[in-house]
Amino acid sequence: MCTLVYTRFFPAKCKRRYILRNTATLGIGSNVGDSKKIFEGLWVWLTRHRLFSRVYSSPLYINPAFGYTKQRDFTNATLSFSTSLSVRELFRLVFYLERRWGRARKRPFKNAPRTLDIDILFFNHMTSRQPYLTLPHPGWSRRTSVLVPLILQHMAWR
Repeated sequence: MCTLVYTRFFPAKCKRRYILRNTATLGIGSNVGDSKKIFEGLWVWLTRHRLFSRVYSSPLYINPAFGYTKQRDFTNATLSFSTSLSVRELFRLVFYLERRWGRARKRPFKNAPRTLDIDILFFNHMTSRQPYLTLPHPGWSRRTSVLVPLILQHMAWR
């Protein structure tokens, strides 16, 4: 069963309003530890960093794990923002942020529980297939954990 938490996990909008050259959308998920607190920490980090502006969040979405199902439900959300980072720089930063919030460098198995999972869903209107990153994210259109937060985020900020 899926649950939608109708509150945004923060103010939902960053006060910094200047537009940087690139736009990105991230899908975030967690099912280890205090997911809301982890998301709050990520939100604060992004909104205070000078390389990010116009940060918007979706409501939190709680849904069952897929793949490996003998684990806690996931809390998911989406974040959209403008940034001066390139896609490669953002990829490196995502890797760093996952580790900062306790995600192991290597997961023990596919779809294992994790403190923070960050996927780059979209970057500008880029289409790319690299060994380390495919854009747009290949599974975004088939995952309710991405679609529902994206739709709600879009409806809230139209």
